[in-house]
Amino acid sequence: MKLKIKFLKPFSDFIGKSEFEMEFNGVTLKDFLILLVGEYPNLKKELFSSSGKLTEYINVFVNDKPISALNGINTKLKNNDELFFFMPVSGG
Repeated sequence: MKLKIKFLKPFSDFIGKSEFEMEFNGVTLKDFLILLVGEYPNLKKELFSSSGKLTEYINVFVNDKPISALNGINTKLKNNDELFFFMPVSGG
């Protein structure tokens, strides 16, 4: 299947682009993240904590829905899904 991937900074800095498509033969978001880190090892420390869990400060959306409203890291992916990765910004 083909997935459409979008990254905002700082994630786009680690892979050198903000949008791309990627072939994926897995099932879940977790499977995809493992593949992604294999392709872009510098993302590992940005995506995962030292305990191997998805970091708290990253937001991941699948087709405009946050993974927290889906099945989290175990969300099943399908052909032409769009994944969007970003860090929330706050200030005052």
